[in-house]
Amino acid sequence: MIRRLRMVDFKVFHDQELHFKPGTTAIVGPNGSGKTSILEAIEFALFRGVTRKEKAIKKVEELIRHSQRKAKVELDFVAPVNRREYRVVRTIHPGETNADLFQMGKMEPEVSDPKRVDAEVVRLLGIDRNAFSALTYVRQGEIFKLSRDFPSKRRSSLYSMMGLGVYEDAGKKVGTQAKTFGSEADQIDAARNELTQVKDILPTRDEIESALKALVEIEKEIGSRELLDELRRVVMRVDKSLSSVEDELASPRMTQRPEELREESELANHLKSILDAIPDIAEKQLRPHIREEARSLFREIFGDRYSDLVIDDDYDVTLFDIQGNEVPLKAASGGEDVCVNFALRVAVNTALQKYSIAGPPPGLIILDEPGAGLDEERRRWLPDAVQGLQAVEQVIVVTHMSELKGATDQIISLTPQGKGRQPLVET
Repeated sequence: MIRRLRMVDFKVFHDQELHFKPGTTAIVGPNGSGKTSILEAIEFALFRGVTRKEKAIKKVEELIRHSQRKAKVELDFVAPVNRREYRVVRTIHPGETNADLFQMGKMEPEVSDPKRVDAEVVRLLGIDRNAFSALTYVRQGEIFKLSRDFPSKRRSSLYSMMGLGVYEDAGKKVGTQAKTFGSEADQIDAARNELTQVKDILPTRDEIESALKALVEIEKEIGSRELLDELRRVVMRVDKSLSSVEDELASPRMTQRPEELREESELANHLKSILDAIPDIAEKQLRPHIREEARSLFREIFGDRYSDLVIDDDYDVTLFDIQGNEVPLKAASGGEDVCVNFALRVAVNTALQKYSIAGPPPGLIILDEPGAGLDEERRRWLPDAVQGLQAVEQVIVVTHMSELKGATDQIISLTPQGKGRQPLVET
């Protein structure tokens, strides 16, 4: 859980400190007010990197406030593995970063140096950067994405949201490597065949020996050495060529490497089949929990209108009204369809945190513009939805929607103050 965040010359902030409490916190403000900068500061403090549209930024200098020479981020958090509070401090200089990790109440850092701090933060969280993203983040546009995808694509999208896409990517890389191994083995086989054909054309070792002996006898008979010497050189070059071909055909590259490559290719294909199977196995295990989490959240919001929500294996949704009559999702009105997708998307995170990891979950969900693109009619349920997120210890909602004021335990309001000026922050 996050306790405090301080940003010094980080993005749009000159020097800003924010405090977070258990429960729900809404960070509200118009576009360009610094909401995304806060999320980036949290990510950078924990993992020394920032992801934008699923791609990490290449230069940390981009995070330094315009016209400034360095930036600093401090983040206080409660470690899931031991429930102790820590402070991670990272400083950004052009071309490098510095880092210290303190246990609260102690003057000396537990560890220093960016790489050592990275490793210790991962240990304290119990998960790495990819797992943290999958468990905690609901990114902008993901809620709409579920309702718009075809069933087959919807499952792939959910795999990605669950953090299972990494296995699919790894499977593709391993599959490519398997093909490379097989192709290299085939190339060596082809080269061996060509060398064998060359050897078949060349005289045999016995034929060369016979030719050399014949030259000696001819030399005795005719006594002419110049012509015979030239013939002898030709025969010796043929002999050398034959030796080269025989040596290459007998080399480990020709005799052992193809078999090694085929074994490596077979192992890679076996690994690929395992990697390909992991997402289906993991999703199948999580599916009932996702269903129950989504059902519970939806009924908490719309329990006065609907008695149940059923999700099939393709994540198609059917609603049932109070009388128990089936209501297709397409027939739902007033934003219920979007709320269903919200419940399903958030259920992925809560199910992952409750059931899919061996250690203590982070207990945090971050919703990035969950109502983006919705009109007033289709976003009126969002305050109730946020209030219903009690499955985790802390929820941070980043939004431009003023409707959330009064619907969360804490509000952080951001107001732009013009170019080059830090936004006004009210809590």
